Amino acid sequence: MGAPKTGTTSLYYYLNEHPEIVMSTQKETDFFSDDSLQKQGLYYGKNRIETIEKYHALFQQKKEKIYGEASVSYLFYENVPKKIKTYNPKGKIIIMLRNPTDRAFSHYLMDYRLGLISKPFKSILEDEKEDKKSKLFYQQFIELGLYYKQVKRYIETFGRENVIIIFYDDFKKDVAKEVQKVYEFLAVDAAYIAKISKKHNTYSMPKNNWIRMIYSFVGFRKVLNKILPKQIVKNLKEILFSKANKPVLSDSLKVKLNNLYTNDINRLEELLSCDLSQWTK
Repeated sequence: MGAPKTGTTSLYYYLNEHPEIVMSTQKETDFFSDDSLQKQGLYYGKNRIETIEKYHALFQQKKEKIYGEASVSYLFYENVPKKIKTYNPKGKIIIMLRNPTDRAFSHYLMDYRLGLISKPFKSILEDEKEDKKSKLFYQQFIELGLYYKQVKRYIETFGRENVIIIFYDDFKKDVAKEVQKVYEFLAVDAAYIAKISKKHNTYSMPKNNWIRMIYSFVGFRKVLNKILPKQIVKNLKEILFSKANKPVLSDSLKVKLNNLYTNDINRLEELLSCDLSQWTK
């Protein structure tokens, strides 16, 4: 798990390659956070997994040692760790974290690409958050980066020995090393070499505003994902979207976000006994 835009998609595929690991066929099941997501009206067009039968159906029943999934919503919601603990008292938790300022802007760009938001990122920080939609945008882009309490909940629930933290910068710098670290944490064969040369979830944008507008309809994406094979959906995205250079966050907004996150980062450093000073520069 981890906050959105922290590298969880890539790690999901690298874990799924391992012969001793079975990952859910739907990357983000959101099973343990379903009630919270439904209450808030947060939905990205994925197939909803609200029953234990649907949840179990996402896993191929084999004799592998480890079963897993990668729902990024699990980190934020307060009641999720205990739900997972009740379901699997011996669960192992993988948390991926990224510089919260970078993560916030990357999450905004993803939602902009999907047509879920059209106003500039600056307004998320500066506008009054009186209506439900503005509060949700602020939660998704800003509050999800306040990691301290989120991580602390999992450590308290599962024990420090059952929680591993993978930092996005380390993951990008040496993917093989970090993937091997996770294999060791899960007590599977760490000598297995994942296909790390293959990139997952790279940045792209709709080729025009018509595509962006059509793609913003959640129901449309849901129908596509339901009636078409995964490979065809992937091919369609390659046709409709193009690789693009990511927009850059202005220095003034970086300073605002850094100031907002500094105290939380300091507390996270103490919790994890690590140096995160690079995040506040």
